[in-house]
Amino acid sequence: MAPPAQLDDYQYDAASFQWISEKRAAPKLSSPTNTLRARNVRFTAACILQANGYHPPLVIPACLDDLEPLTVQHYLPRQLQPDIDWQPNFAKYGERVKRNKLRRAIPGLNTELPFGYPREISSPLVWSGPELREQGEDKYVFHLTPAEIREAEEALEAFKASKQSMSSISPLSFPLPNLGPRIASIANQLDFGCGFFVLRGFEPRNYSSSDNVILYAGIASYVADKRGRQDEHGNLLLHLIDLGSKVAPDNVRQAPYSNVAQPFHTDLGEIIGLYTLEQAARGGRSKLASTGKVYNELAALRPDHVHTLQKPDWVFDRFGQSPPYLTRPLLYRDAETNNITLAFSRRLLTGSKVSPRSKGIPPMTEDQAEVLDAVHFTAEHHCISLDCKRGDMQFWNNLALLHAREGFKDDPESGNVRHLLRLWLRRENSPWKSPEPLQGLLEEVYGENSGIAERWPLEPILDYEHVTTRRRSSGHG
Repeated sequence: MAPPAQLDDYQYDAASFQWISEKRAAPKLSSPTNTLRARNVRFTAACILQANGYHPPLVIPACLDDLEPLTVQHYLPRQLQPDIDWQPNFAKYGERVKRNKLRRAIPGLNTELPFGYPREISSPLVWSGPELREQGEDKYVFHLTPAEIREAEEALEAFKASKQSMSSISPLSFPLPNLGPRIASIANQLDFGCGFFVLRGFEPRNYSSSDNVILYAGIASYVADKRGRQDEHGNLLLHLIDLGSKVAPDNVRQAPYSNVAQPFHTDLGEIIGLYTLEQAARGGRSKLASTGKVYNELAALRPDHVHTLQKPDWVFDRFGQSPPYLTRPLLYRDAETNNITLAFSRRLLTGSKVSPRSKGIPPMTEDQAEVLDAVHFTAEHHCISLDCKRGDMQFWNNLALLHAREGFKDDPESGNVRHLLRLWLRRENSPWKSPEPLQGLLEEVYGENSGIAERWPLEPILDYEHVTTRRRSSGHG
């Protein structure tokens, strides 16, 4: 497409390499002086465009008389949102990498890591899924004995007889003299081992809905000290289940209540717990990936990606709230422990089919689009997929691991309807601390004086607004 006569009247779409007209008034004739000045600006603008990943045919406006003072930025194309989706597309990612390749050869590109960031992390929390699986399932799956299960059931009956509220569930009200210390010992794996574990042996079909919740919360109280609120209504428990189009159409029902695949992300909870009440007929496996492993690959191969991730200019859509968006980094380093954490929900950055990106908020940059997909596909390459059985209780360190979910298919006739219970937890003595910019949100999750009453929904919430709201995304919104 031929370049326009007046660049200010157009937007340049870097993804499609096309100019988009805004149909403004025609420019005035230029003077000889401004023509010379335009030539000087042309070269400088071209350099900046190249450095920012744009390669359009530069055209200086025909008249510069009304454009004082002259700045190169005046002639840069206004950037549009890159062609990036909530569901990562490897072909698009590959094309973006090719498109940005020339820019990476420009002098001045960051080839060193940001100050203080390590060249490599060495820790049991840094692993690749295939290697971890080779070591055997016994490294992260722990089978409960019949005696331990009986002990948990006795604690369940004793708690029910005490008539206490679910908010009071703790090691004091749910005593496990033998199993409790074993769980507490296994839970150290969250901070000092591979970062996750699975407890296997319970049969949810043997218990009522209420009993399953009490049993789960009681076991979890030996894993972590605190439980967190997962939404603005004070729900401490979330049911992950495909509620179907009868509750809300597929085009508005959010991911926790549908069967779509979910890309790698983190929640706001520091420790995540999942209790599998039922499995899907097909798919639905949980995927975990080591943040340290992802970081090491980016630090070694693309240090410029590390720079992009730790910049505080990532735009998080708030979908109609005030302010309309927030900005913060995705990558954090704890200066005290040197722990590296990624904290983000992809939907708030890209929008999705059920949550279109809000109009008027700043677009993502091409650099950000490339690195966001780089994180996903690196995590995908090194992840471990967990085919959790009915009754499994799974826990992981959300500050050290990324997680995703396969899409799935239910079969109501056979009873294979995927249904998980989720808890957000916190270990007060953990060396892993949430990044400072998230402390305001975390106060709403774990704070003592939120003014919001705790709720323990025993069955999935079927309220239309609850399952369709765009403002709630893994807590980051």
